[in-house]
Amino acid sequence: MTEKLILAPIGDFPQDDAVLARALELCAASGARLIAVHFVDLPAGAGDIASVGSQMGQAALAARDKIGAALSRLQVDPGQVEMRVEAGSPSLGLIDICDALRPGLVVMRAHQKVSIADKLLGSTTDRLIASGCHPVLVVKREADDAYGKVIVATNGHDDVERSLRCARSLLPSASLTLAEAVQIPPPLEGAMLRSGTDQAELASYRQALARDAQQRLRDIAAAFAPDVKTKILRGASATAFARAARLVKADLIVVGPGRNGLIRRAFIGSVTRRLLRDAPCDVLVCPPAAPCP
Repeated sequence: MTEKLILAPIGDFPQDDAVLARALELCAASGARLIAVHFVDLPAGAGDIASVGSQMGQAALAARDKIGAALSRLQVDPGQVEMRVEAGSPSLGLIDICDALRPGLVVMRAHQKVSIADKLLGSTTDRLIASGCHPVLVVKREADDAYGKVIVATNGHDDVERSLRCARSLLPSASLTLAEAVQIPPPLEGAMLRSGTDQAELASYRQALARDAQQRLRDIAAAFAPDVKTKILRGASATAFARAARLVKADLIVVGPGRNGLIRRAFIGSVTRRLLRDAPCDVLVCPPAAPCP
């Protein structure tokens, strides 16, 4: 990507004020250009979006006014943001515009209302993450303070170096902690117990897993940057990462999309999905094939 570009799909205000605020913060930190896009989804016959006399045209004007009002609330010069109002479905239109513009990052809100279609097919956020083409920052709370404490989560097998690069590229001044959750997989633990393994042996095995994970994280952190901290967590990944974020009052969790290959293109992994739902902070999903911002 020759020019750094951040895309912020917005639709509802004041809920999406936080999306604009975070996108502007990241643009200032990374030197990227910001495009705010709104989709007008009206029934057929609403006219041409370029015609101010049509229903579609009037809806587009109203959307621009709302975006301008949001920027005014944030005390931001509208000239800092390129506004685009497009006709069509947000779900399909967003993927199309991302394919055309190739943004380094998409910033969007964690939507609370889920339709029956979304439950069956996945929300707009899910679909964009599952496409695996762009890093996606999911904003879950008000942008009261700048991102300071960042947890970069790994399962020990993903491309965590890429997640570190994305986090550092977007937030060069943030404190990064590389974290892995260690747990004996329940099916394996059950098999070990059935075969006669006692609790002391299980505890020893958990300690060995933790030592191996700690050494792996230290090697990765040392190769990346000397200021990256490391942390070993205990328990199921999603629960452990969410709990750690609460304990340290993290501002952001960085994670991969989960799953692999064709499966990832249709769904996102269970750990990522649970973090999007349960994390107390914003979540940045960095697909392995996507360009870093």
